[in-house]
Amino acid sequence: MPSSRSARSARSAIKDLFGARVYVGSHPFAPQVMQQMQDQALDLHERLNPHGMPWSRSSRESLHAMAVFESVCRLIEQVVSSQYGCEVVAMTGREVVIREGQALPLHCEAADLSAVYVLSHHATPDPAQSDYAGAFVLVNPSGPHGFKQLPWEGLRSELVYLQPGMLLIFPSYLAHHTHPYNAPEPAIELHFELDVAPHHAHPRSRQPSFPRTL
Repeated sequence: MPSSRSARSARSAIKDLFGARVYVGSHPFAPQVMQQMQDQALDLHERLNPHGMPWSRSSRESLHAMAVFESVCRLIEQVVSSQYGCEVVAMTGREVVIREGQALPLHCEAADLSAVYVLSHHATPDPAQSDYAGAFVLVNPSGPHGFKQLPWEGLRSELVYLQPGMLLIFPSYLAHHTHPYNAPEPAIELHFELDVAPHHAHPRSRQPSFPRTL
């Protein structure tokens, strides 16, 4: 019969820690509202982005202060409150227009949360043929830093196939990029960087994940 000491040493626990909270939801507005936002975003792109690349906008002028985009800003604030238990204390937004053959390179933002709202998207991927055209890619934090993939870990990236009206929110430390876009009509998106503060009603728990003694 094993001693009590050896029985205690055999106890163990395992957890998958540090999951990133990612929100994906469908929130289309009325067609005329979507069209107004598309038109304004294209106008901003033409005026503020003379090089025409998705990442080359020359101004940090934020679109969150423009009335036509107010409905999207309020939507983001509501989702951050309900799904993350936080309030948005600062917001910066810009339009992103992606044309055929273009893509967003791998990057991350110096903010708390990032949000993407899709106004128009016409890419036609064929994953069965390893064609991920237009897909938005979130990358496991260990991937961009070159750490090796361990045998029990899943895929290093998550593909999101964007659709008009889709809202995507994720921690800004998650590196992300897109696959090249393959449609003649441009993708039109609104990208936001958010700073947040926790609700007083939702204090962060500092209880340990593992019991103090095993």
